[in-house]
Amino acid sequence: MLNHLRQFLCTEGFGQSSTRLLVAVSGGGDSLALLHMLYTLHMTGGPVPIVAHLDHGLRGAESAADAAFVVATATSWGLRVIVESANLPAGTTAATARAVRYAFLARTATVEQVDAVLVAHQADDQAETVLMHLLRGAGPAGLRGMRPRVEWPEWAAPAIAAGQAPLHGPPLLRPLLSIRRAALAAYCADHGLTPRQDPTNHNLHSLRARIRHQLLPKLAAENRHITAALGRTARICAEDYDFIQQALAAQWPLLIAEQRRGLIAFDRAALRALHPSLRRYALRRAIAELGDEEPSLAQIDAALYLVAGHAGSQMRLTPQVTLVCDQQVVTLRLPTAEPSSVPQIAEPVSLPDNGSVPLANGWQCVVRDYPPAHLDRWWLGLARPAVGPLSLRPRRAGDRMRPAGAPGSRRVQDIFVDLHVPRALRDGWPLLVAADGQILWLAGLRVAAGIAAVEPNQATMWIGMVAPATKQE
Repeated sequence: MLNHLRQFLCTEGFGQSSTRLLVAVSGGGDSLALLHMLYTLHMTGGPVPIVAHLDHGLRGAESAADAAFVVATATSWGLRVIVESANLPAGTTAATARAVRYAFLARTATVEQVDAVLVAHQADDQAETVLMHLLRGAGPAGLRGMRPRVEWPEWAAPAIAAGQAPLHGPPLLRPLLSIRRAALAAYCADHGLTPRQDPTNHNLHSLRARIRHQLLPKLAAENRHITAALGRTARICAEDYDFIQQALAAQWPLLIAEQRRGLIAFDRAALRALHPSLRRYALRRAIAELGDEEPSLAQIDAALYLVAGHAGSQMRLTPQVTLVCDQQVVTLRLPTAEPSSVPQIAEPVSLPDNGSVPLANGWQCVVRDYPPAHLDRWWLGLARPAVGPLSLRPRRAGDRMRPAGAPGSRRVQDIFVDLHVPRALRDGWPLLVAADGQILWLAGLRVAAGIAAVEPNQATMWIGMVAPATKQE
């Protein structure tokens, strides 16, 4: 067992005497055995173990006694130990306690500047985890269970999201995943170690406890090597999952039409051309990068149904992420992600005879009597002075205009569709309107017949939509 640990650390690149390892120790048999093995290796020139213990405070005096035991043990072996109390309220879920524990490990790893963080999950824990995911329904991502090595951005995510840890840090290692709980208990007995016992491990209100004490023994009656079999399943699924992620990574640059803070837009045709498996993982990756919670299979299937259907549909994919399907792009956005690449407007705005008015997203509308230095689609030169004041407003139901070169009037909605304007941008698109209500310009897209000057020097008034980074000439 000691040779296994030494080989694992060397393979992962953490076997040197100068290496500093943060070890999560609860005081139970698994973590106590791991700590003793690391201490033994350290005494013969192995890496330096630093002990970390979080007292959740969920079991009162028993929790405090566990912390005292860990401190006494580590101190007797001459090891540095860091203890923190969380004082979580009664009824805290296992998932919440786990997030708090990992945030503590991330903070401590940052302060101590360690090279890796070690936890003592073993083969029986792995079998229980795989079964938990199987009972809830899972694909390769869930059935891969726990992995021997997890990089910092994944395992330290709670601390990073809370601003308690930096973006980069050490990996999390699980060197005991191939070792059975009984073997670790025997190790403790052989070395005179008396671990602490946690009675909550026998509380059958917990799904993991029911799997451990009821389901796994029944499955072992059918296959006495069920723990090893589930471990192999986890390893195979982990390898398959890695392959899928590599395939997705190769396609990702071809999929992305736009990516910025709070928004990821896919090229719709490229997304639809992917294998269904990669389509699902592409949506999952986008949601993860936007920082929202993992979607269910039903949510992903509903999203893919929209992607395969007609343009112009949208749905709330997760609590924070909205998915919008347009003709050419599929956009996933957070509520805080405001469109910034085009002008947007929320309320009607009267335009001055000369000057500017602010729009949304830092844009502004400029009115003046001379042309810009560089003409583009965001500038309109009027052929003759406007009769009455001009204004900008968002579109309204039933809006129509007669675009230049068209045989008659058209619905503004149809123009948006023809020009593949993303659905999320249509309600805020600025419309230039005359005093009599006539739509003169669908800003940057279409101008009404007979409005624009044929030559720049013939224009009597210039109206422009100026982006935030653009200076007025």
